[in-house]
Amino acid sequence: MIFLSLMAQRLLIFGASARAAAFSALRAGLDPWCVDLFADADLEDRCSVLRLPAADYPEGFADVSVLAPPGPWMYTGGLENRSRLVKQIARLRQLWGMDSCLDAIRAPELVALALERQGAPSPRVRMKPPDATERWLVKPLGGAGGTGIRAWDGGEPPSRVYFQEFIAGDSCATLYLADDRGVALLGATHQLVGVDWLHAAPFHYCGSIGPLLPDAAVRAALERLGAGLYANFELRGLFGVDCVLRDGVPYPVEVNPRYTASVEVHEHVTGSPVLALHRAVFDKSAPAPVLYTGGKHEAVGKAIFFARQSLVFPTDGPWMTTLRQPGDVWDLPAFADIPHAGTPIKAGRPVLTFFARAGSVAACMAALRATAADLDRSLFGETDRPPASVEA
Repeated sequence: MIFLSLMAQRLLIFGASARAAAFSALRAGLDPWCVDLFADADLEDRCSVLRLPAADYPEGFADVSVLAPPGPWMYTGGLENRSRLVKQIARLRQLWGMDSCLDAIRAPELVALALERQGAPSPRVRMKPPDATERWLVKPLGGAGGTGIRAWDGGEPPSRVYFQEFIAGDSCATLYLADDRGVALLGATHQLVGVDWLHAAPFHYCGSIGPLLPDAAVRAALERLGAGLYANFELRGLFGVDCVLRDGVPYPVEVNPRYTASVEVHEHVTGSPVLALHRAVFDKSAPAPVLYTGGKHEAVGKAIFFARQSLVFPTDGPWMTTLRQPGDVWDLPAFADIPHAGTPIKAGRPVLTFFARAGSVAACMAALRATAADLDRSLFGETDRPPASVEA
């Protein structure tokens, strides 16, 4: 259990899910005060949290920000697409994050043009339907987590979408930190996307495994990518770029100008409180972050388990060990984002998150698959899934 000083800086965290950022805040010595759509049991055990009704998302954050206790705020996934709302709240209290650049950095055609000018490889982008004889994806404007992405097969496109060239390869995510002096690449992770044993829909983000240790050429390309974005957009603080690695070349497919889902994996791999770095960009009076300076060690993975069918979350299961013995926030939990018993969860929606630590990325993947099989048995009674192998 972590004990915060009475003088710990309070940080308000708003988003669809606040749990990961809240635990990062605790690891950085901050006092998180959270509002999200779930108020999950493990978050409620550690932090002050309010559940925002889905009908009030996201505009209800503006009302909460007026009544919330004093302190700066930051946002998590989804709110980067609501620049007007972000700017509205930022006028009321200090924002540890980006607001002025959101419209530009979330405009795919502007990002593609900026990267083209920098000479960085990137997928082609179209705002109108392309030739269906080539492989393209149709993606929602203002999407998050891969929701709504599908292969383009022609026909009449839905509204508020754009088209991105399909790039085959390995999915990864990079994490950067930008301040007045420049931008630094903090690291990279392998991404799990549309994984069937997690029951994730195609293209949905469903986990991260780190570290991804690129060779010198790939690392240099990722550093150039971050520098090119920094040169064209007003990026400050943490931001991430989802990429596809094809033949050793990173192709950026999404820029996330905020705290990203892979941050907690970086923290558990390195032992460094990443959110302390983010804080220092916006709070010049903050104490200097104490960072881990050793090399990378072991592999850490997180996976998001989705509901293969609708369910009511049960009162007991393997996740209860985490709730009964939460441990220190630097301890890697077995489970997170744990719903309260009796919570209805629709098919296709995320159920909870789980973690693994192992000596290699392959072994970590195998451990995650084994836990997913256990969850299938606990939640759906499945017993015929073949065992995972280290080579998975």
